[in-house]
Amino acid sequence: MKKYRLKVQNDIIYLFILLAITEFFSYLVLNTRGIALTITGGLGVLLLETWFIRTFRLYSGRKISKYSDVIVRISLKERFFSYFVLPLLFYIAILAFLYFNRNVLLGHVVLGICMVLFLILFLNVKSSLNKIYSVANATRAIFDFICITILYLLTNIFVRVGLSMWIFALVLFVTTLVLLLFSLKLHKKLGFVEILISKLSAIFITCITVIFWSTNIFVIPLVAALAFYLVISMWNIRFSGKIHLVDYILPFLYVVLALILILTI
Repeated sequence: MKKYRLKVQNDIIYLFILLAITEFFSYLVLNTRGIALTITGGLGVLLLETWFIRTFRLYSGRKISKYSDVIVRISLKERFFSYFVLPLLFYIAILAFLYFNRNVLLGHVVLGICMVLFLILFLNVKSSLNKIYSVANATRAIFDFICITILYLLTNIFVRVGLSMWIFALVLFVTTLVLLLFSLKLHKKLGFVEILISKLSAIFITCITVIFWSTNIFVIPLVAALAFYLVISMWNIRFSGKIHLVDYILPFLYVVLALILILTI
């Protein structure tokens, strides 16, 4: 128990250092321009990747039994995108959001939520590494939330840089499709039919978001994130083998209620 607590404390220390670096990046965005931004962002990326490299090296192997010295190791190729590329994209999306965002309060709220997601991801990645041949279901859920957050951050950026509606729709479609394909890859469902469904889902998310184009800058990214959440929820319910209609209705109700709340605030 004490050993486990020490490991968690180490993860929290990593997280606080990452938070401090990212906060300093946010400060530099509001007060200066230049190479300092690149160096600070680079330090954050280096720290994040160092945690994943160190964790994978320490926990990716396991003895097949207590009576044998033979060690089974997790394939780096199979986990590379989920354990190294996606967290990197997530952090870069955070930095890009902070760079284009000028609302200090919103920046701190988003950063706080993202750091909580990183902490949960750290803990779940270690747990998932105990499963040699598959990714733990809880870890898949965290990756789904990270994909939703990435879409929210990038959509926020697309709106803030002043893209026209058609360019925005095209960029959003491509971004959504990439994230949906990653989700399918994580579930090992990346076949022809699934890719086709991903394209149709990306069109659905893009169309729903564009419908709210005339609303304000805060509503559009939230609508995109909600639509993405709805699609991912439907997929996860289907992948889990559930067949009852009520299981599919609940995510719709959550999204409708959330949308009503967003539009009335």
